[in-house]
Amino acid sequence: MQTVLVIITFSLALGFLLKKFVWNPIFESKKQMAKSLDGGQTKCGNKDCGCH
Repeated sequence: MQTVLVIITFSLALGFLLKKFVWNPIFESKKQMAKSLDGGQTKCGNKDCGCH
């Protein structure tokens, strides 16, 4: 019984690490920012309010 709990705990920890360091960086790099007409230099309104 104790061995089963150790295997489950190890599997959960391994899954967490794989998701955090392997899965997310792969799919985050594939996401592209929406292109704007001014080449990504869009400001918040008419003035740059510094909110982004």
